Amino acid sequence: MVFEEHSEKWDDLTISHTSKAIVLVHEFIVQLLENLCPDEQLREQVWEMLLVDRLRGAYERAMDHARFLLAVERSGRPTTFNHYFNSTLQQKRSGRITKELEGLPITTDCDATTEFYYVADIKKHFVPKDNAEQVCTDIVDTLASYYKVARKRFVDTICQQAINHYLLDRADSPLKILCADLVMSLSAKQLDMIAGEDASSRALRAALTRQRDSLRAAKKVLRE
Repeated sequence: MVFEEHSEKWDDLTISHTSKAIVLVHEFIVQLLENLCPDEQLREQVWEMLLVDRLRGAYERAMDHARFLLAVERSGRPTTFNHYFNSTLQQKRSGRITKELEGLPITTDCDATTEFYYVADIKKHFVPKDNAEQVCTDIVDTLASYYKVARKRFVDTICQQAINHYLLDRADSPLKILCADLVMSLSAKQLDMIAGEDASSRALRAALTRQRDSLRAAKKVLRE
């Protein structure tokens, strides 16, 4: 509960970061399609019939996974096997002790090469804490140490999974939707709807075909 409150800003930051990544991927796909398919009518057919729904699904999968990672990291039991957690915790505790010693007089040896504190001075300086104070201190140090480890882990996980895997590398990621397999799976009717002639073009072609046939027939009659 304490960690969940401490990491409450992660939700907005994660959704914002993932959304920006989706926008970049989407803009890249739009520009790529414009370069590869200069015919506006054909491009619109490809976009509407092949891409738009599949892209929407891919973006939703990436965003859903980002939310899943948020739920695991923030709502789950705080857990880590990273040795940096213990190292950071020890640094927090030693730093707290060092700060408390700053007010004590420092004694040096005869050669002025070694500094030390008298044990008696240390005992006088440190006031024993009651249980509640000690627990609060331990919680603060532990939370700060765990937060540092969890934040680094979470940033890497979002980058590796929600961004790289779901938006770039996965078989059904946005960048791999329009592929040879998709084109080969289309029926003749679908191909005709996407790249076939419109009604006016077909009518014109039919009229030209009839005109050509008539001219050939007339030419044949004249030769006879």
